[in-house]
Amino acid sequence: MVPAFDVLGKKSFFLGEMGNGAKMKLVVNMIMGSMMNAFSEGLCLADKSGLSPQTLLDVLDLGAIANPMFKMKGPSMLQGSYNPAFPLKHQQKDMRLALSLGDENAVSMPVAAASNEAFKKARSLGLGDLDFSVVHEVLKGTGGSG
Repeated sequence: MVPAFDVLGKKSFFLGEMGNGAKMKLVVNMIMGSMMNAFSEGLCLADKSGLSPQTLLDVLDLGAIANPMFKMKGPSMLQGSYNPAFPLKHQQKDMRLALSLGDENAVSMPVAAASNEAFKKARSLGLGDLDFSVVHEVLKGTGGSG
């Protein structure tokens, strides 16, 4: 089956028992959601403290935390454009399920919990169908007006 799976993605992993693939997806999406919240906070902090958010993107792209998500999402976030690649409502659902998985395994996840609250706030403002990066609007205090 590996050759068939290799056509579908960049790499295949055998994760053991049934259900582990879903768990891995939740863990990855929990990390992604937490990163998006921290990234959004950083963009807001740069802007409010008189730094150029665009320069922050340039600096991040050169450093140890450079990553495709920041490079891809950052420019559109600065423009207030949130065409959905991964809708916020799906990101928040995965955050909720990951937190539940954490509870089942006695893993405290305060960063993920705080991030989930920001996604929940965005959903309550009617932003659930936009890209999950729209959480940036909530963190900068304009939720829904942009």
